[in-house]
Amino acid sequence: MIVEVLPDVSGIDRTFAYDVPEELAGTVKVGCIVRVVLHGRRVRGWVVAEVTVPPPEIDLRPVSELVSLGPPPAIVDLGRWAAWRYSGRLRPLLVAASPPRLVRALPPALSRRARPRGTTEWLGGDATWNGTLEREIAAATVQALSSSSSVLRLPPAAPRLAAVEAAVEATDGRDGDVLVLAASRADAVTLADRLERAGHAVALQPEAWAEAASGGRIVVGARSAVLSPVARLRAVIVLDAHADSYQEERVPTWEAAVLAGERARRAGVPCLLVSACPTLDLLAGRRLVTLSRDAERSGWAPIELIDARDEDPHAGGYPTRLATLIRAAVGTEPDRPVLAVLNRKGRARLLACGRCRSLLRCDDCGTALVQLERPAQGELPLLHCPRCASSVPAVCASCGPTRPRIVRPGVARVRDDLAALTGLEVAEIGRTGAGPGGGLPDAPVLVGTEAVLHRATSASLVVFLDFDHELLAPRYRAGEQALALLALASRVVGGRRRQGRVVVRTRLPDHEVLAAALHADPGRLVTAEEPRRALLRLPPTTALALVSGDGADEFVTRLECADRTVEVGGSAAGHFLIRAPGSDALADALASAGQPTPGTRIEVGPRQV
Repeated sequence: MIVEVLPDVSGIDRTFAYDVPEELAGTVKVGCIVRVVLHGRRVRGWVVAEVTVPPPEIDLRPVSELVSLGPPPAIVDLGRWAAWRYSGRLRPLLVAASPPRLVRALPPALSRRARPRGTTEWLGGDATWNGTLEREIAAATVQALSSSSSVLRLPPAAPRLAAVEAAVEATDGRDGDVLVLAASRADAVTLADRLERAGHAVALQPEAWAEAASGGRIVVGARSAVLSPVARLRAVIVLDAHADSYQEERVPTWEAAVLAGERARRAGVPCLLVSACPTLDLLAGRRLVTLSRDAERSGWAPIELIDARDEDPHAGGYPTRLATLIRAAVGTEPDRPVLAVLNRKGRARLLACGRCRSLLRCDDCGTALVQLERPAQGELPLLHCPRCASSVPAVCASCGPTRPRIVRPGVARVRDDLAALTGLEVAEIGRTGAGPGGGLPDAPVLVGTEAVLHRATSASLVVFLDFDHELLAPRYRAGEQALALLALASRVVGGRRRQGRVVVRTRLPDHEVLAAALHADPGRLVTAEEPRRALLRLPPTTALALVSGDGADEFVTRLECADRTVEVGGSAAGHFLIRAPGSDALADALASAGQPTPGTRIEVGPRQV
């Protein structure tokens, strides 16, 4: 028996043929991790194929040993497809699909057992959700699973576990297991724990890799769990499918929701994407299932807009209405903190001279200088250049040494401003903003970037101090990402049932993102965004890839010669935006250009363009 082995060595993306000795015959199969000799070194590798016709006149080396079980053949094939689809190497995908520890044999499979009734606990909601809503979610889930690929629009504060349990029960008559993906590791752990407490057998990935491969369990995990082995797959569920965390940042930049759909299609089972605010990419070619208007409105928190256009530009600081809302929330629910969100780190992100009002910029590169820390008493602040990574004193090119005026404050300055405005203790959530045991600080008001929404499990009030920073971000998906932030804030405050509230300070109160959140109708954003994307030829109308790095010029030149159907747009920074009519056309075009040189990064489906 002769097999092809892909070495687990960085930089090698070709397979080598090896002979399987008799003592390993029957145990070495496609997907297994073996040890072989390559250029005089003993290295690990994956068996990716069996060779039916041996290479002529070549004395093959034998496989040294079987190291561990690995991804099954179906996952190896899925990895090949993902490597083609995202123009990358197969090795990183096989690494993600392999067990974290050596597995020589699988444990026995579990048989289905009855789940005790009345023990359900809900993930992402609170105890006030009643049986009527549970039945509505269950009915909507069953309706969505009747299609091969569908999107269930579940409001932010609705119990996501209700949809998971409904899917498990709806597919109970089929032989196999359900694969459930969560947007973060913390969500996956919480979901697995509550499913177990509800009476289900669960295999949390990647620790329970062997248990998932043996069968009889609900397989739960984060992004890489889409490549987990499942003995007999009968449904795939992706929770919070709109989350950016489902895209791998390293090359190949594969998306778990896309791989989940392809895996379900190959297995002939339904794929259910659950999202509070489905994006255009998720909705393309899929059936949308929604709840009733009453149920959807209950899952979104009431939003109050503070129009920053009405503020006195000479007064500085924040309006008194904001202080009133924060004090009221702290007084009403002292056990739940108030969260203030501003996606600008440091103390000041834009500074001007205190005398002539000209912006303070780096003398070498012209980048706006930032202030990270508060200066000591009587000293000029030290400013930093984010591009050159240099530090300089606050000196104006026209006036000399100056006391800078903060034009665009960061979270460190906002902490001081809110403390002075409200008279309450305000703690900053940052690298050192942790309480005892790594938890949140014990303060009534917490301020930080959007990370504070992921760290806090509950809040009485969420305040976005400058939401225009999200609405006007230089990204084509800025609107969808801004609505996802509002949905996350609604979940944290518990929706309307927990009397939570979200406050948004903006100069664009009529923006379609805010209208969608105010009316608890994410479809309003889809209606406004779809023709705009079609006019500008942006996804899902087209497919995009971003090529950068030292070898980007050479790769793009080869691409233009090999495929005339793609469009190439360049930039002075050495980044090239590739546009194709569809994802398959883009993958074929990138493959036709051959392997990029080392140092070239190809990002398919970039989210920051």
